[in-house]
Amino acid sequence: MENNLIMFNSVTLAMRARDILGINNVFSRLIRTPINLKNRSCGYSLLVKSDFSKAVEILSRNGIAYIGTAAVDAE
Repeated sequence: MENNLIMFNSVTLAMRARDILGINNVFSRLIRTPINLKNRSCGYSLLVKSDFSKAVEILSRNGIAYIGTAAVDAE
């Protein structure tokens, strides 16, 4: 298992991040943050199944703040 979850402070920011990743050809899916990680986020995260390091780089380059990453079983 590798890091594949990006957690955000708001669902709006998570949706904006998803859109920016899509424009850059990185697939991500908006999901509910797993219950054991919810105290670290708003309850929504992006699941990135491949190109995780590229996704984080794109978000940083575009000024999208995220509050953490985690490794979860891909759905």
